Amino acid sequence: MRLGLMTGYSGAKIELPLEMIQAADRLGYYAVWTAEAYGSDAVSPLAWIGALTQRIHLGTAIMQMPARTPAATAMTAMTIDQLSSGRMLLGLGLSGPQVVEGWHGVSYGKPIQKTREYVAIVRKILARREPLVFAGDYYHVPYAGEDATGLGKPLKSILHGRADLPIYLAAIGPKNVELAAEIADGWLPIFFSPGHYHEAYAAAVDAGLAKSGEKTMAAFDIAPSVPVALGDDVDACRKSIKPFLALYVGGMGAKGKNFYYDLACRYGYTDAADRVQELYLQGRKEEAAAAIPDDLVDAVALCGPKARIAERLEAWRASPVTTLNITTFDPRAIAVMAELVLEDDAGRPDRTISVPDAIKTVEENGEMNETQLTPSALFARVTQRVAADPTLVQRVNAVYQFNVLGDDGGTWVVDLKNGAGDVWAGQHDDADCIISMNRDVFLSLATGKINPLNAFMQGRIRVQGDIMMATRLQSLF
Repeated sequence: MRLGLMTGYSGAKIELPLEMIQAADRLGYYAVWTAEAYGSDAVSPLAWIGALTQRIHLGTAIMQMPARTPAATAMTAMTIDQLSSGRMLLGLGLSGPQVVEGWHGVSYGKPIQKTREYVAIVRKILARREPLVFAGDYYHVPYAGEDATGLGKPLKSILHGRADLPIYLAAIGPKNVELAAEIADGWLPIFFSPGHYHEAYAAAVDAGLAKSGEKTMAAFDIAPSVPVALGDDVDACRKSIKPFLALYVGGMGAKGKNFYYDLACRYGYTDAADRVQELYLQGRKEEAAAAIPDDLVDAVALCGPKARIAERLEAWRASPVTTLNITTFDPRAIAVMAELVLEDDAGRPDRTISVPDAIKTVEENGEMNETQLTPSALFARVTQRVAADPTLVQRVNAVYQFNVLGDDGGTWVVDLKNGAGDVWAGQHDDADCIISMNRDVFLSLATGKINPLNAFMQGRIRVQGDIMMATRLQSLF
C-alpha cells in the first residue's frame, strides 16, 4: 500500500502546506493531490508544487470536467507531465449540480455518458495516433452545430503526450464506481470505509473490470482520501473530523441530491444522516457535527494515538486499497503514517533523495546537531545528492552560482547542465542563476526553516535570473 497526501482547495486565501508536501516527497509518498471547488483551481498549485518537489507524483483530485473542454484538460495534463518528467496523475470528476450549473453555468446532463465521452476524448489526444474526431451525445469535435463557421478541422496535439498517462475518476455512486473501474486507471473515493467495501462497492468494481475486457484488480489503483487526526485524546481527534463530515453529509448538495448523504445511508447510518442534514440545512452546523456518530468517523478516518492508528490500519491493509491518500493538518502525521505504512521503505534513496549518512552529524539522541552545520558541509551534501540522482541534469538543465556571505561563507557552483552534474567551490562566468544571501539565511533555507519565496520577497535572498529556477534547488540541501 502506497501513501499520498491530499492538500484540498483553499479558503479565502490560498496557502499550500509546502513543508508537509516536501516532507512527504523526502519520505517516499507516492503522490500529492490538489483540488478545486468554486474558488482556487487545482492546476496552478499543482504546477507550483511540482517546481518545489523532486519525485512525488502530482495529482488532481479532482479537475472538474465541466470547467474545461476535454482538449483543455488534455493540454494541461500533458504540459505538467512533461515539465515534471512524467509525474502527472490526472484525476477527473463531474462535481455536483449546484457547482456545475450554479458556478460553471453549463448543464449537468447525464453524468455516466458525459464522463465516458470526456475520458475517451482525453485518451485520444494523449495517444496522438490521428487527428481528433469525435461524435458523441455531448461532445462533437470538430464542432458542427448550427452556428459553426464550417472552418473547424481535425487536429493532432503539437505537444507529444503519453498514452499511458494515468487517469483517475472520483466516484461514489455504484454506477459511477463501475464506470471508473471500466475506463479509468484509478478510483478516487471520498469517505471510503474498508469495512463496508464488499456491500457498498465490490459488485460495482467487479462489474466495471469485467466490462473493460482485459483489466484486472492488479491494474486498478483504489486511492481513497482518508482523514488522519493524530493525538492521545481519541474523542478530541474524532471531533476534529466531524465538522468535515457534517459539511458533506449535511450541506454538500441539495436535499434529495446529495451523494455523500446517500453514501452514509448505504453504510447503514440513515437516521444519523437524516438528522445531520436537517440540522445543517437549518444553519445549525455545530449541532450537525455533534450528530455525526463516532462509529462513522472511525469507519472512514484514522483517529487517536500512533498505536491506535496502527491497529486500525489493519482493516485498510486487508482491503483492496492500493494508495492511501491522507488528509491532515498535522506535520507529525506525515512522518507517523510513513513509519506505519511504508516502514523500511520510508526515505529510501530509490524512492526519494535522502540525506547521505556520511554527511549527517548526529547526536546520541539521533537529531541533527545544527551547531555543526556549515555552508561547506551543506554543499558537500549537495554533491552527494547530485551524484545519487543522474536525472537532475536532464530535469533542471541550469548552472547555479551561490554567493554565501559571512565568516565561513564563500562561493559555490552547482552545475546541473553539463555532463553528469557537479558541485565545486568557486565561480562560474556563465551561470544561469546567481543566488546571494548571508550565512544565517542560507543555513535556515537549507534546513527548511524558511520559505524561499517569502525570503526572496523580503529581500533576504537576491537572485539574478529566474526566481522559480532558484526555488527548485531547495530540496537538494
